Amino acid sequence: MMILAATRHVKLVTSFVVAPRTVVAPSLSKLYMSSCDKSPPTQEVHISIEYCSGCQWMLRSTWMASEILTTFASDASLSSLSLIPKGPPLSEGGIFRITAKRNNSQGADSGKNTLLWDRKIEGRFPESKEVKQLIRDLVDPGKDLGHSDKQQGDDGSSSKEADCVECKEQQQDDPKQKLQESIELAIPDIFYNQDKVSIEYSTGAVSSPDNGLYRANFYANELLSCAYERNTWWKQYQLDNGDEKTAASAPVVVDKVTLIPNRELIGTMKIELNEEMTIYDHSKEADDEYIDASRLRKMVIRAITHGDISLSSGEIDIDLLDEEEAEEARKYFGVF
Repeated sequence: MMILAATRHVKLVTSFVVAPRTVVAPSLSKLYMSSCDKSPPTQEVHISIEYCSGCQWMLRSTWMASEILTTFASDASLSSLSLIPKGPPLSEGGIFRITAKRNNSQGADSGKNTLLWDRKIEGRFPESKEVKQLIRDLVDPGKDLGHSDKQQGDDGSSSKEADCVECKEQQQDDPKQKLQESIELAIPDIFYNQDKVSIEYSTGAVSSPDNGLYRANFYANELLSCAYERNTWWKQYQLDNGDEKTAASAPVVVDKVTLIPNRELIGTMKIELNEEMTIYDHSKEADDEYIDASRLRKMVIRAITHGDISLSSGEIDIDLLDEEEAEEARKYFGVF
């Protein structure tokens, strides 16, 4: 009897000790696993280059974009780069500004918008290596930039002052121009549309045919050059004292082009308007030929004005960059 009682006592004690462990342990394990699964969201950096289209700084800006996207081609933290033409009448002339904005991997805005360079503050254009160093400190502080980390030498991009052609013209003593300045003109609604184009491209290897950056940048030049037409139109609109007929002829402009590197897929070249209409998708083309830049530009203008991309035979041939601009573009981005 004494032995049986002792046995029962042992069983009772054993069940008392083990029971809490069988209940508590699984919940602790679940908490631990859930904390491991929720890794902190990674930061994505979006670079913006705002430039004065009246000062004809488009090629300077797209060249800088090419330098940045080439250097950080394999850095997933650099998710996109936007080129934004600025100029009268919606903004002042002489702008060359580079900023960085951070989002987390879920797309949430972290609220951090960092000014990397402002020509009006610094008094000059940046060297490409200066911009690369500033971006490196954001996306990957430990990254070695090679020759771009050297403190001596000049890549030619920091010329003390590149005079604004358009602004110099406006500063001349022109009685007719001064008369127009005294007249307040209504800005046509088309200036406020702010149409945006995104170009997603495959990075591939820098020197391989799979690298679509140079083609994407060439497309960006073609689309952004629309701003030059509007600058010329705006001058005429001022001279015509805001004539309604002149206002009706205001050209359509692409106000922003965003280059998005795709580091996973090969052969990607996808172009969208305002994040809602696909203008061109190379993966869905029957042949391996890429769209001609002039045709792309016409399709984008058609999409903005008519809501579709169908072109008639008479709409395909349009004016491109002028000869000097085309020659400069070929030097920067090559001929396809």
